[in-house]
Amino acid sequence: MSPRSVLRFVEWTIGAPRGEAPQTTIVIRCLGPGCGEESEPSTSHITPDTWALQHAGKTGHTEFEEVARCRLVATPKEPR
Repeated sequence: MSPRSVLRFVEWTIGAPRGEAPQTTIVIRCLGPGCGEESEPSTSHITPDTWALQHAGKTGHTEFEEVARCRLVATPKEPR
């Protein structure tokens, strides 16, 4: 007798962990040539924005990238 496989296809969802509000961390990174400096991570825009404006004033660098990070969890959908 040969072995058999059973395949089960499951749909998945992704989002904030159940019962938690999404917690986003924001970082602004300088795109100036050869720079790559970045702000401290923050849950508010105020600290990274202030850092970027101060960095622009000190260095003359004017291009930045905003990176928003959020913890996500993948979970299988409940069967109907």
